[in-house]
Amino acid sequence: MVVVAHVVLPGVTKEQYGRVRDAVGWLDEAPAGGISHLTWWDGGDCHNIDAWDSEQAFNNFGEDRLGPGMAKGGRPGPTPGHFLPSP
Repeated sequence: MVVVAHVVLPGVTKEQYGRVRDAVGWLDEAPAGGISHLTWWDGGDCHNIDAWDSEQAFNNFGEDRLGPGMAKGGRPGPTPGHFLPSP
């Protein structure tokens, strides 16, 4: 079942986000199960809304690519997302 994940990364700057994006390489190689991704900043927080084939696909991406990419970008591992089922 397709799910929507909302992930808030407190204090992540646009520069840090860019370093993580480059380290993870999701623009060059789309994550397995990833459908769409949207990012914006509100105050000092980075918000992300993603659509995924499943919660497991999101978790796999977090463990295999995002966590290591965040470490390279100078941030702690991925923050758990809040999942909503799609209609």
